[in-house]
Amino acid sequence: MGTISTPPVKQSPAKTIRPSERMAAQAALSSLIARVCAARVLREHHIWEAVRILPEIAGLPDDIKQLPEFRRLMEKEAFTAALRLLAQSCQPARDIRDLDPQGDHWVATLSVRSALSQPRRRKLLRAEHRDPPAAVLIALLSSTIRKARPFVHRRRKNAAVQKEFGNE
Repeated sequence: MGTISTPPVKQSPAKTIRPSERMAAQAALSSLIARVCAARVLREHHIWEAVRILPEIAGLPDDIKQLPEFRRLMEKEAFTAALRLLAQSCQPARDIRDLDPQGDHWVATLSVRSALSQPRRRKLLRAEHRDPPAAVLIALLSSTIRKARPFVHRRRKNAAVQKEFGNE
């Protein structure tokens, strides 16, 4: 009787998980902002990490990665144009208002469109960096940071107090 030989089992290499993939979205956001600020120039992997984080915190569609226009811009290394597309795809949409040189830095000004109920209010953010696309990415990422509102103690109207204590 012969023995049956089986081909060796191919084991796939273990998937490498970056620390930022295990972080909560806000922690990953803070980490990415710090790394972009420290970088000399913006690199493609910074944008891809932003694309991974932004759907959860900025309403960016998950399928933006497959959008042919976005992929074409990334292949051309047209990072500012790709970031403009990302900004416009977020909910609420963001607009890159200005990208101006100031000395040896570039200043990006980004506005966040407000909800439909408040058409005239816009939140403006400014970020600066030596690399123009990096300034744009920092402004875009900063626009997603949620600031905690301070607790405002409101005085109850006298009528409400009187009703509560039964002194109508």
